[in-house]
Amino acid sequence: MTGRHSVARDELNKFKTLLGQYGELDSKDERCNAFLHQALGRLGSSIDLILKDIERINDERSSAQSGGQEG
Repeated sequence: MTGRHSVARDELNKFKTLLGQYGELDSKDERCNAFLHQALGRLGSSIDLILKDIERINDERSSAQSGGQEG
């Protein structure tokens, strides 16, 4: 999971960079929406990775608990 954490961290850093670029643009600039769209996409990717890891951890805990109760 360490590799996935690095990917999620990288995605969050890209999100912050894109959001910063978005903030520097005039709202009338056509690139403004593109930066916001890309930034939100990166945030969504990060959240997706984090949720998948949480789900995997919960599944592992459930398996360990049910295995311990049967034995």
